[in-house]
Amino acid sequence: MKRFDLNDAWLLHEAPLHWGRDSLAAVKALKEGWYSCTLPTDVRIPLIEHGIIQEPLESDHALASEWIEQRSWWYIKEFDGAGIDFDSDIIELVIETIDTNSDIFVNDQYIGSHRNVHYPFVRNIKDILTAGKNTLTVRVTTGLEDVTDSDLAELNWATCREYDNGGKDRGDYRRSYVRRPQYTVGWDWGPRVVTCGLGGNAYLRCEKEIAVREVKLVTVSADQTARLKATVNIENLDIIGTMNCDLQIDISYDGQSCVTKKLENLLLTSGTNYFDVDLEVENARLWWPAGHGDHPLYDVQVSAVSANAKTEYPAFQFGIRTVELDTSILRGEERNFRLIVNGVPIFSKGGNWVPADFIHARVTDEKYETLIREAVEANFNMLRVWGGGLFERDIFYDLCDRNGLLVWQDFMMACSTYPDHKREFRDEMRAEMDYQTKRLRNRASIALFCGTNEVHWIFNKYDNPRWQIEFKHEKQYGMYIANILAKEIMYNNCSHIPYWNSSPYGGALPNDDTVGDVHRWHNAFMSLNMDERIEPMDFDTVNSKFVSEYGFVGPCSLESTKKYLGGEEIDFDSEVWQMHCNVFEKGTVVTGIAKNYLDRTDNLSIEDYLLYGGMVHSLMLEYSLEAIRFKEDCGGALFWMYNDAWGEVGWTIIDYYLSRKIPYYGVKRALAHTKLSMRVVDGNVVVQGMNDTAEKVSFQAEYGYVSFDGTVRQTRTLEISLEPHSRVYLLTEKLPEQDYTKGSIMLIPDSDTVSSISLRTGDMKTMVFDPSPVEIVSDEQVGTDRKITLTSKGFAHGVYVAGGYDCSDLYFDLLPGEVKTITVYSAGSESLKFASVR
Repeated sequence: MKRFDLNDAWLLHEAPLHWGRDSLAAVKALKEGWYSCTLPTDVRIPLIEHGIIQEPLESDHALASEWIEQRSWWYIKEFDGAGIDFDSDIIELVIETIDTNSDIFVNDQYIGSHRNVHYPFVRNIKDILTAGKNTLTVRVTTGLEDVTDSDLAELNWATCREYDNGGKDRGDYRRSYVRRPQYTVGWDWGPRVVTCGLGGNAYLRCEKEIAVREVKLVTVSADQTARLKATVNIENLDIIGTMNCDLQIDISYDGQSCVTKKLENLLLTSGTNYFDVDLEVENARLWWPAGHGDHPLYDVQVSAVSANAKTEYPAFQFGIRTVELDTSILRGEERNFRLIVNGVPIFSKGGNWVPADFIHARVTDEKYETLIREAVEANFNMLRVWGGGLFERDIFYDLCDRNGLLVWQDFMMACSTYPDHKREFRDEMRAEMDYQTKRLRNRASIALFCGTNEVHWIFNKYDNPRWQIEFKHEKQYGMYIANILAKEIMYNNCSHIPYWNSSPYGGALPNDDTVGDVHRWHNAFMSLNMDERIEPMDFDTVNSKFVSEYGFVGPCSLESTKKYLGGEEIDFDSEVWQMHCNVFEKGTVVTGIAKNYLDRTDNLSIEDYLLYGGMVHSLMLEYSLEAIRFKEDCGGALFWMYNDAWGEVGWTIIDYYLSRKIPYYGVKRALAHTKLSMRVVDGNVVVQGMNDTAEKVSFQAEYGYVSFDGTVRQTRTLEISLEPHSRVYLLTEKLPEQDYTKGSIMLIPDSDTVSSISLRTGDMKTMVFDPSPVEIVSDEQVGTDRKITLTSKGFAHGVYVAGGYDCSDLYFDLLPGEVKTITVYSAGSESLKFASVR
C-alpha cells in the first residue's frame, strides 16, 4: 500500500447556503475572499487566523459568529499527480473526518456525497486522476439546514435542550437527524459553536493486485504462554480471477521478535477473503490497567505478497489481556457490574471525557498528551468517552493504550430520540459503528462499548411521560440502534469486547441500583433541594453497582478565568460571567461556600470565590468518590466530567487551558492506588483498605481520637497489610463518645505510600480549632523540583503553596503532628510559602 498525503495547501471560501453542487463553477470563479488552511481544520480556524471572527470561546464572541451556520463552505486543493502510483489497480481517495454534509469533486467531476462525521469518505478515483494537475473540491455545511419540522414531529420533538434551563442559545432539535458532533449545538457545559469542515487527514491510498483490508487480533488466553487469534481480510482486486498470496504476521516486543507466522500459497478468490491464524506468545507480558501493573505493548505487522505486489496493513501495537463484564448474581435481584481484566476484578475509577475543544479540529497532540498524563497522575484507570461528542483521534487511544487507561466507549447518541425508523438513518448508524468497532477493536484500552448516553433513561414513558412517546418494535426512537443493530455489529466485529445497551441502563427501568450502571443526578447536584446538592455525606447512601455519571461544579484559577472572560470585567451578575457558568450551577457554589466556610457571601471577592468555591468542589468529589469506592459491591465510579471544551465555572478538574483546578488533588487522593477510607456504619467506625497494585503493602498506623489542637491523643498502633488487587474492611468498632467538634478519629500511617485520613462527622464550619502554622521540616531541590517535608502541631485544613505551582499533593489536610512529604514541580530555587485555607 502506498499513501499520497493531501493535508497541505488548501483554500477555503464561503458562499450562500443555497449554492449547491451545481454551483462549483461559480465558486471557482471567485477571485477574492479565499483563506489558506491545512488539515485537520474546520471553517472557524482560518476565520480566526485571518481576523474575520474573534475567538468564539472567549467573552460572548460565540454569539457573533452564528452566521457561519447559514453559509456553505468550499474547500479546494490542487495537487500534482506526478508522485502517484498509476500502476495501482485502485487509487482510493480517503477523507477521514468530514463535518458534516458534503459533496466531493475531483477535477470538477462530482464523485459522491457524505453525511456523517463518524466514518471516512472513501472512493476509488483512479480513472479521474491525471499525471498532471488535479483539483479536489469539498463543499461542506452543518447539515442542520436539511431537517424539517415534519421530521422533528416524527420524533415528538423529543430532544433535550437547555433553553428551559436558562441556556437560551443552547440546543437544537435538529441535531438528532444529523450525524455530527451533538455537543456543538450547545450543552449545559458550553455554548452553541456549530462548525463544519475537514477535521481529519486526507490522502490517496494506492493498492496493486491485493489489499489487506482488516486485521483483528484477540487474546484467547492471557497465560504465561498467551494464545492469540488473528483474523485477516485480504481483498483480491481482480474482479474475475483467482490469485495466489503469501500472508505473514510478525509480533515483536522492544525490537525482539516474539512470533513470526507465515501462510504460503493461499488461494484468493475475487474480492474478500478471511483467514484465521492461531498464534502463541511465550513468556507473555500482560497488559494491566493503571495501578494494577505495567502496560506493555507488542508491535504487530501484517503483510501480504502476490505475484507482482506486496502490501502491508498499517503497523499497530497490541496489549495482551482479556476483559470481561461481570454481571453475575450477587444476592436476590442484585447483580455485579464490574470489569474483570486478566481474571482480576477491577474497580473502574476516573472521569467522563468530552471533546477537548468546541472547535474539535484544533485539538493538538500536545493537548491530548497533557490530558492523558494528568489523568494518570490523578490515579485514573478509566475514561468514559461520552456519546455526545466524537470517536476520538488515534492519538487519544494510543495514549490510553500506553498508559493503562481503560476506555468505556459510547456510540454517538446522547440525550435525544433518534429516527431509527428511517432506513437511511439506520444505514448511516450501521456504517459508522461498523467502521469504529473495526478501527478500535485491537486496542488494549477498549474495555466496553455502550449503545447510548441516557436515551433509554430520559425517553421511556414510565420515567418521563411528558415526552408522550409510545415505543413500537419498528420505531424505537433510537433504541433500536442500541438494542439490536449495535449488538449485531459487535457480534460480527468484536464479540470479545463487552457491550452495554445504554448508560444508565439495567433493571426494570434504567438507573436501577440493583442492576447495571447509574447516573446519580436527581438526588445529588440536580436535585431541586439545595441542601441535597451540597451534602457530601449523602453519597454514603449510594448502593449502586456502578456509578458512571455524577458531579459538582466549581471555578477555575484567576488566570484561566481572566482568559475566558476575554478582557471583560469580572462581575458575577454580568451576561458574560453567566454565559461562562454551567446552566445547572444556579447559586450552588456560593451556597456551598456558606455551608462550609463563610458566614456572609453577599460581597464575595473573586479571590474568595475561587478559593472557597474550589475547596467545596474538591470536598464534594473527594468525599463522594471515597464513599462510592467504600462500597465493596460497587464496580466503579466515574465523575462528570474530567476535561473541558471551553472555559467556565463547571464540572471539570482540569480546565480548558490545561490548568489543574483545586478538586484535581481531592480526586487524586480519593483514587489513590493504595488507600485507606473510614466511615461510620450503624454506629461503628469502619476502616477500609484498598490496594490496586500487584504488590503486597504493609505498614503501621496511629489510630484513634485526636483533638484538632493535638493535645489529646487517645490512639493505638495498627498493623496493616493489604494484599495485591484487594479492597477489604480492616477494622470495625463502636464509635467512641467524644467531642467531635474539637477532634476526630484519625488514622496516620508511618509511610508516605498511604495518605492519612480523618473521619468526617460534620461540616467544616462545625469544627472548632485555631489555625495551626504549617512548618517546613526539610527542603531538598531535585533537579528543577523541590521535595518538601511539612508538619503542623495542630490540624491544618487545605494546605497549599503560593505561586500557582503544580504539586504531588495540594489543598490537603495536615493532621496534628503528621509529617508529610510532597514535591513542588518546577519550583527551582524560588522561595516557597505554605499556608492553609483554615
